[in-house]
Amino acid sequence: MKIAWIDIVFDRHLPVGSSGLSEVVWELAGPLAACGHEVHIIAPYLNDRYPAPGVHVHRFALPPIGYRNILGHMLIVQHALDSLRRQGPFDIVHAPEYLSTALACRAGLTPVVLTEPGNIFERIANGNPYDRFTTQVYKWAARTSARGCARIIATSALMADWWQRSGALPAQIARIPLGVRLDGFAPQPDARRRHGWDADRPQVLFVARLSPETGAALLLRALPQVLAVFPQLQVHLVGSGPAEAELRAQAASLQIAHAIIWHGWVKLAELPGLYNAADMLVFPGSSGGTPRVMLQAMACGTPFVGTAIGGIVDHVDANRGWLVPPNDATALAAAIIAALRSPDLRLARATAARSYVHSLDWSTIAARVATEVYTPLIERGVAL
Repeated sequence: MKIAWIDIVFDRHLPVGSSGLSEVVWELAGPLAACGHEVHIIAPYLNDRYPAPGVHVHRFALPPIGYRNILGHMLIVQHALDSLRRQGPFDIVHAPEYLSTALACRAGLTPVVLTEPGNIFERIANGNPYDRFTTQVYKWAARTSARGCARIIATSALMADWWQRSGALPAQIARIPLGVRLDGFAPQPDARRRHGWDADRPQVLFVARLSPETGAALLLRALPQVLAVFPQLQVHLVGSGPAEAELRAQAASLQIAHAIIWHGWVKLAELPGLYNAADMLVFPGSSGGTPRVMLQAMACGTPFVGTAIGGIVDHVDANRGWLVPPNDATALAAAIIAALRSPDLRLARATAARSYVHSLDWSTIAARVATEVYTPLIERGVAL
């Protein structure tokens, strides 16, 4: 089959497929191409170094206002759709975000498939980071995609529910989780030594974009309680984003700056070593879908502490990690302390989690997408 992906949400100055939703695009596109499907990606990439062979890439130039605002985002999608029409026809048009799918549906392209990255109505309920105008556009995009997409791939039970609330019919929704690259994310017993982290000090890791919904501020609020029990604790914050300056000021105000190491953005290939060097990954987000960092840490055998939100609760239970209520710094601190006090329990839960994610290899997920989503649509005779 001939599949077109629209890939527009990524940092254009980082390697292709290593940031944002672009990672999901390439992790699915590579296995699909390897299975013999004709896979095309439409994107405003700056370079031609791609992470998977056999994928046809069609680059286009950004409009003048680029990524500066939501109107620029919409113009980028229009440029992508123009390129897609020139390269078509396609059996499937697929995107990992719902502004692209909404505009594709409005343009009359079909069948359109969305792998959801979340849902604006869930964000509004649990912590919306967008301004009023952007929020209204995303509400329109969610409703339009819910009505117009041939299939919506919901990566969690919660997101399946939110997309039905947005207007999708149950028959439109396919429940397929995100995957993880098991050949890249695996245990590395000597990782802490290689990174030079003190073996006698507890090491806690946070990996995410530094924005309100990912929960770094909640982690900082919990740290004074943890440091009171483990004063030698080191916390590694990996990521960058709009909240970084505010987070640094918060750390100084809480007098915990001495315990924090700011790593900034790191290459995807460097993450397995960081997961393996840490005693645990903490992800205290307040809203969103399934954090890929959780699955990556689980694949590395790294214990996980997180909030009971979105796709986290689909993958983590009392046997695979620690869950706490969102926005509860005291509960988060208690879970981190409990995990640090119990090395044997950390190992048992991390081992169970790693065994569990072996069913989530990206090649397995890509095969499910082809079999459960693409093939039925093509057999119905719906084509662009």
